Amino acid sequence: MQLAIYAHPFDLDALATGGGLSRLRDLGIGEVALACSYHDGRWLMAHDPRHVVRFLEDGTVHFRPRSDYGALQPQPSSFVPANGPDPLDRCLADAARTGLRVRAWTVFAHNTRLGERHAESSVQNAFGDRYSYALCPAQPSVQQYELAVVRDLAARPGLHTLEFEALGQMGWKHSSHHDKASFTPSGLLDAALSACFCSACSARLAGLGHDPQQLAAAVREFVRQQVEAGDAMAPVKLPGNANELAASGLAAPWLEPVLAGRAATIRQLAAAVTALTPQLARAVQVHPHPWFTGSQLSAASAAAFPVGDERVLTCYGEGPDAIGKLLDSDGAKAIAGSPRRVCLWPKAPQFNTDEDLRKLHDLCTQRGIGSLAIYHLGLLPWRTIERVAKMFAR
Repeated sequence: MQLAIYAHPFDLDALATGGGLSRLRDLGIGEVALACSYHDGRWLMAHDPRHVVRFLEDGTVHFRPRSDYGALQPQPSSFVPANGPDPLDRCLADAARTGLRVRAWTVFAHNTRLGERHAESSVQNAFGDRYSYALCPAQPSVQQYELAVVRDLAARPGLHTLEFEALGQMGWKHSSHHDKASFTPSGLLDAALSACFCSACSARLAGLGHDPQQLAAAVREFVRQQVEAGDAMAPVKLPGNANELAASGLAAPWLEPVLAGRAATIRQLAAAVTALTPQLARAVQVHPHPWFTGSQLSAASAAAFPVGDERVLTCYGEGPDAIGKLLDSDGAKAIAGSPRRVCLWPKAPQFNTDEDLRKLHDLCTQRGIGSLAIYHLGLLPWRTIERVAKMFAR
């Protein structure tokens, strides 16, 4: 099983004082997935010589942009010097000397910096509320931005793979500052709050033969029934998948048109991305749930990418049993014909013992998972990374 690790430029700078990439290679790790575009965050660092708590720069890129980005201009991070090699250049050069592959791990539409500056380019729910952390990929300006990122990264000699995170439309399911809600927006409520009715999505819905104003009104009525007319002390359990929805008898006439519009946007993007990257391997982060609007595409939407492109399952909050259920779900079975990677965040309480790691290894082997990626170099102590590598780098 191939073993990889996710990293940021600051992780590689810290690693340089402790053996560099050869230390990863000696553990059996064959690939570094370098963050090339990322969002903000507060991280508790395990072995950074300068920081224990690091606040990440919001909505920046760790490479020097060269393409035409149009209205949405990328902001190079502080790790990109005015002149000379940028972090991706340095990583590619070091990896070539060490014998490791490099993957450009890239966050696209999740960008609060750009969303706040260009509200018209962000996701707009049925009530007109804008999600500033989520650029809407149906917007032409966002598509120009995303494809310019792809074009810049694809031009880097030596890059092996481009991994797509948040290429599609994100919705409600996102950790914002001090999130508060008396209801847990899951299942159908999450889907309703995630439905986008920005100008571009409304035009696409109309092009598919639907009335976007009627659909938005139906979404608003559904949300009001659940939130305004509901009881926070006795919330209704809403359907979480298509089978539950069919069995419930609950009317959600807006759901299929919204999903169809979202899928049409991804088909358009996937075709453009594929045309721009003929020489690269591609990997797209997916989630088995058909209504999912986090930073991964639904498995159904990801079907717009060639079947030979890797599907990446980010299992950051699941232990071995939950990962096994996810791999056996209908959505996961739909991607079984593609190369698949499982991303693992090995921390308690999901993982406590070597037996947990051994169980996951056996699950992945039995289900034909070709690659496992460790999340994340900067967040995990070396002792943990070594435990995982010992189990999986065989």
